[in-house]
Amino acid sequence: MNLLEKALEYIFLPNCGICNKLGEGYLCKKCGKELYKYAIFLEGTNKNGTYKDEEIEKLHIFKYKELVRKLIITYKFNNKSYLYKTFCEFIVKNKKAFDFIQSYDIIIPVPIHKKKKAKRGYNQSELIAKELAKATGIEMNKNTLIKVKNNKVQSSLNKEERKNNVKNVYKLIDKEKIENKKILIFDDIYTTGATIEACIKEISKANIKQIGILTLAKD
Repeated sequence: MNLLEKALEYIFLPNCGICNKLGEGYLCKKCGKELYKYAIFLEGTNKNGTYKDEEIEKLHIFKYKELVRKLIITYKFNNKSYLYKTFCEFIVKNKKAFDFIQSYDIIIPVPIHKKKKAKRGYNQSELIAKELAKATGIEMNKNTLIKVKNNKVQSSLNKEERKNNVKNVYKLIDKEKIENKKILIFDDIYTTGATIEACIKEISKANIKQIGILTLAKD
């Protein structure tokens, strides 16, 4: 955080994104305890044939249910972009999550199509990824992986339809910017993994050291 940001936070005290309480940051202690009930910090590996037949590290922060589900839906569709601060404050205060993120060189948010971004006003994954990069000291890259097709919303499709829906949707450009780096892909919700798999397939066209997956919630 730079001096200007510190000064602004001193003048305009941040409020909890859940209950609006002032003076305890973007997530107050009470709401933090409530949110922690849904935390799983689920680690594991993802066997993926598109990336050197190696297992890919992954970490899911929350279970996608009840309060977390309500917050994410509100964040994405009800113009509550400020909630990215609340989610990030929760994540970086957890040592496991912080260390996991910091073990990578670059975090890449799953992109959304320019038409959808224009309509919504922001990419929800990009806002969180940018804040996590700032907090952990790694780089955030939003320009190397782009979405070239405005496909159907994944949540409206079944598992097989989701796989077909993300084919040839993402494109890798300026791949030299991520070569020889450890890449962490960030998305808000992990359901079947079709979106993440499509991103990995494209990113793995570059000569990278490692790929990891970080998601806000697992459905």
